[in-house]
Amino acid sequence: MLSLLSLTIKSHPISQKDVIMEKYLYTIEKIYFENIFTNNEIYSVKDLKDYFMKKTKVKSINEAFKETVYTFIKDPYLEIKDRDIFLVDYYQERKAEDDIKIQIIQVNEVKVYYINFVNISPNMAKKYKEYLSNKLNKTDKEIIIIIDLTNNFGGSLWSAAFFISLFFEPNTYLFTVNFKQKGKIKTQNFYNSEDYGGYLTRNFIAILQDDTTVSSAEVISGVLKRKCLVFGDLTYGKPYIQSVIELDQMIIIYTNGFLNFSLELEPHQKIKPDFYLSRKEIENKLITNLVVKIYILLKSMLNGG
Repeated sequence: MLSLLSLTIKSHPISQKDVIMEKYLYTIEKIYFENIFTNNEIYSVKDLKDYFMKKTKVKSINEAFKETVYTFIKDPYLEIKDRDIFLVDYYQERKAEDDIKIQIIQVNEVKVYYINFVNISPNMAKKYKEYLSNKLNKTDKEIIIIIDLTNNFGGSLWSAAFFISLFFEPNTYLFTVNFKQKGKIKTQNFYNSEDYGGYLTRNFIAILQDDTTVSSAEVISGVLKRKCLVFGDLTYGKPYIQSVIELDQMIIIYTNGFLNFSLELEPHQKIKPDFYLSRKEIENKLITNLVVKIYILLKSMLNGG
């Protein structure tokens, strides 16, 4: 099959500029048909392309593209970034301890691992597992794990998913990603893997959250809520996920899907706590003592006390 560059129309070859223009037009079409926030009833894909072509007559192709996307696509999370800067940030070397701070607190006979999860960086699944495996002693008789997700503004969905996997048996259903396209929804159910599942399945777990718990941090809280107690306040409420398209020297980050924690096609809303607490009440010492008391009470009830 001949490549686009080798095609000719009569005696006029397709120029490099035409090839580049086609890439931009294709990207506009792709975003249009996948973007959940685009109002397809008002603007057609032809409207966007015509607007873009008109702007290229007075602006550079990059600037014309940016103006078209920001004008027509009503996505509050839309970003267009410099490609090189984005890739350096995405693939930069990180340490697990920069994202996860662990404090060990002994309360009588019970050991509490207080995990302050401050950021969810990309490409960190293996590092999170290794770090937690080394820090959490599974041989301890009684372990409570408190995961503090306050002031966590999210990050990588997949790093969050592998973190969640540690607390469930292998092949457990975790959540669903629904990619919304024009006229249809493509659904992907996420199950945890054999490599990550089953490591921390028998511990008493508490989650701390509030309105500064956002995006993939909400996913951690929402999924773990099935097996743990959640303290604090309602989360921020951001069920949408972003996709990334690379175009020449630009990276377009846009929303084209939503998450839920069941097999129904409804976006998750704000995650509700089991116990509403103020920010002052969820400070380290206060919340640790409260969680230990609840653990001892539940243990006593299970033992018939």
